[in-house]
Amino acid sequence: MHAISRLFSAITLRKPFWLWVAICMLVGVSTAALVGILQTTDAVRMEARKRFFEQYNRQQLILAKQAAHSIEETFATFRRNLSLVASLFEEKGVSRERAQLLSGSLQRMYESLMETDIIDLVVFDKAGTVVAISPSDEYTLGRNYAWRDYFRWARDEGRPGQMYLSPFMRLEGGQNRGDKALIVAQGIYNKRGDFNGVAMFTLNFDKLAKRQVLSVTIGEHGFAWLVDNNQQSVLVDPLGRVTDRGFEETFLPRWPKLYNLLISMRDGKPGTGSYEFVDPIDPDKAVSKLVGYQPVRIEDRLWTLGVATPTREVDALLSSFMQQQERYSGTLVVIIFTGTFILLSALLSWNHILAIQVDRRTQDLADARARLESTFDELLASKKLAAVGHLALGLAHEIRNPLSAIRMNIQMIRKRTQPAGPLQEHFSIVEEEILRLNRLVNDVMDFARARPLRLERTSLNPIIHRVMRLFAQRFKEAGIHTELQLRDDLEVTCDPEQIEQVVLNLISNAIEALEERDGYRELILILRRHRPYLSLQVIDNGQGIAAEDLDKIFDPFYTTKVSGGGLGLPTLQSIVLRHQGTITVDSAAGEKTCFTLLLPLDGPTEQTEKES
Repeated sequence: MHAISRLFSAITLRKPFWLWVAICMLVGVSTAALVGILQTTDAVRMEARKRFFEQYNRQQLILAKQAAHSIEETFATFRRNLSLVASLFEEKGVSRERAQLLSGSLQRMYESLMETDIIDLVVFDKAGTVVAISPSDEYTLGRNYAWRDYFRWARDEGRPGQMYLSPFMRLEGGQNRGDKALIVAQGIYNKRGDFNGVAMFTLNFDKLAKRQVLSVTIGEHGFAWLVDNNQQSVLVDPLGRVTDRGFEETFLPRWPKLYNLLISMRDGKPGTGSYEFVDPIDPDKAVSKLVGYQPVRIEDRLWTLGVATPTREVDALLSSFMQQQERYSGTLVVIIFTGTFILLSALLSWNHILAIQVDRRTQDLADARARLESTFDELLASKKLAAVGHLALGLAHEIRNPLSAIRMNIQMIRKRTQPAGPLQEHFSIVEEEILRLNRLVNDVMDFARARPLRLERTSLNPIIHRVMRLFAQRFKEAGIHTELQLRDDLEVTCDPEQIEQVVLNLISNAIEALEERDGYRELILILRRHRPYLSLQVIDNGQGIAAEDLDKIFDPFYTTKVSGGGLGLPTLQSIVLRHQGTITVDSAAGEKTCFTLLLPLDGPTEQTEKES
């Protein structure tokens, strides 16, 4: 109050005209700045919400795409194995005697597919009589099922190699009575194309849906659903229930927007959108949901898999950032009013403190803006890394199914041909590589589930030599000159298996870059001490990395490859960060590329290891 009194006293003493002008300008500028801050806050909120929703929808679409590909690969495995069963009966026909001779092979095939949720493997002769079933079922063996749709299809319409997929059904008999199921079948034909019988798998759809669809989650109430576009029926509804109700009876009366969205998916194109549906927290209320959906193609059937999340959940993720932004805005308002009062006092008292205060407030504003930008970047990075675990599990499942089929086929071929000499050795090498790939898949799944680091004191030299031997043939074929500058006296505390994956990833990326260039190709690995770290540099003279890509190569899902991907470097970076290390890249388009890995010589601290 005393300061304001002095202000008005000074005004009444007829201060110079320029002082009045300066005061008015200062008040006007302060008011304009306040209005600008408030308007900017609203604009930032709207723009941030729009971009955040777009990014979240893209992540849902990525999850839907990975789950859809996993389902397609599962049914491709069934098709390959049905073709293998058909080939066993192709030459000598389908009979009870032939089935008994092949009972061991059929049982092993069934056992190799148990993880894929099949209930049984059944073989019918051309009259429709069951001649083989795994697991054994004396009640079913010898019964005739020529009236079944899949048998009539294989007899009257099917072609060699073509697979039948039944509509959704419920089992009426056996120990699985009442379970929801699907039938996949393939006709057995001789070399002239004559019909000889049918090979069939019964799938437990409840288990398949739980493993392939219901396991896909994002956030607290973000779930996946699955529909059959051909039958216009719901296989897994948006509340996570396995059902077989039609689109019209399920959605049209109360949820017309979701009904129209499902009808529009008949074109088989992926996309994103939103719809209103029952609130999972309060079933009497409706909630808006964001959705990303992807077609699932199995033979001539079209399914669609969607991943949906309530918008309130996405808003909650955004609110923490926006609250931080609003706190900064409030701070700016206080700073502006405080600065105005200080400036007015300085003008009236002719004090030189004005310049000092302006500099200080300017620095405060710069720091606040820097913290705001850092907070936004951390939020985006955390959302990207949150999807890597889900995607790693999806990729691991996609790799495991074909590996199981390859191993089973190799074992069957090996048993039937009884190879000897060099051929036997080649079979052994293939099986060892399959087992090694299985271990790699397990490591990916362990990483996705954030298993604790298995730390031990070790030298990186054996790891590097082992990886180099793995790529030896590829080096030779591509004409790549390699140079290793290693030190034998360096040891580091780390998880050797995960660090081996890091080294393998860096060398594999370098080879790919070198294979794209002409002329002399060179790969150099340098291992040395960089206190208190161990430094590993992987240098190649490939095509280099463009400047616009250099800051994005560690982003999840980002890739410059036409074929997609983008998981290797983010996964690699995650492993290094869990070791409390760093990884950097130095490159430019058309220049050499150098990845530098730094690992603490004494390993990560105990606190970080527990947190990881």
